[in-house]
Amino acid sequence: MPIMEWDDTLDVGVQAMNDEHKRILDLMNQINDAHEDGLTGGLVIALVNQLGQVTLDHFRDEEAYMARTGYAGLASHALIHKDLLAKYTAYADDTRRNDGRLPEKFLMFLKLWLTAHIRGIDMKYGPKGEALRQAG
Repeated sequence: MPIMEWDDTLDVGVQAMNDEHKRILDLMNQINDAHEDGLTGGLVIALVNQLGQVTLDHFRDEEAYMARTGYAGLASHALIHKDLLAKYTAYADDTRRNDGRLPEKFLMFLKLWLTAHIRGIDMKYGPKGEALRQAG
């Protein structure tokens, strides 16, 4: 069962960011499915590593987008990204140390990331980008 399925409540109004969010969501769901299937080891570690890299790339792209559009909340958003990465890294390290066994709190963290960060914080930069596109 997926952690969450893509729906319009996750649409930030920026297609490139939506596509990256969909990729993050897909990887989170793959990690959750592997956990529910009782899988551990290299496959889970590979998924966790892949999610980490996709997330790093996404945060870089998202911050670059915000800079290009003059989004006033960039500095605080970048700090939130830094905090998310620190938490993610700690869970990922635990998973690697435990041969791909996921801490239960890791799955709760992933769901919170989707609901609080994408649905809440990321929604703030979308309308700014839309207003700039309409003005241009």
